[in-house]
Amino acid sequence: MSDIVFGCFAFGAVLVRFFFNVGFLTPYWIEIRETNATNMVSNTTNSSTPSPTARTCHHGLFYSLNCSESENVLDSTTLVLNIAASLCLTILPVILGCISGLLCNEKKENEDRSCANACSSLYLFFYALGGLFGLISTVYVCAKYDNSLLGWSFFYTVAAAFVILLQVVLLLTYCIFSRNAIEKLTCFMDYRRKDNYEKLKNE
Repeated sequence: MSDIVFGCFAFGAVLVRFFFNVGFLTPYWIEIRETNATNMVSNTTNSSTPSPTARTCHHGLFYSLNCSESENVLDSTTLVLNIAASLCLTILPVILGCISGLLCNEKKENEDRSCANACSSLYLFFYALGGLFGLISTVYVCAKYDNSLLGWSFFYTVAAAFVILLQVVLLLTYCIFSRNAIEKLTCFMDYRRKDNYEKLKNE
């Protein structure tokens, strides 16, 4: 992988993790407008009449704001999916970085390259898995709630999950159609063609 491609991917991954965790931790997933009746005293009749007051209740994954009821409307399935996505995107890369730094530095040059490639592949797997968890959670929320109730925290996670999966697809496409990959595929096809020719010849 070239330095430019790696730099673009790394920069995009940092931005995506930032936006996903902002949406993950902020309480603006579901916005419900509540109307309460309060008593106001009239100066002429000295009688109290109810006057409605409206406020917007914001629900997040962990807590709510400006809500008369403390109970959260988002269920545990949404919470578990987003916790799993956040772990795959934030915690596991740090653990993999520490492991690769400890193990790969003690190996020789060729072994070090193989170790680094293995850690990078594992990181890409968890990165894609985090995006998949995020996408599943957003689809789950869309199926349960009306689109007019969804807040900007939800759309942050939607955008992050979509960009993650798009990055993975573009990166895999680049790796498949890069020069080394094409050469390896060509050598493999030549080998298979020669092997089949030898089998037919022996028959």
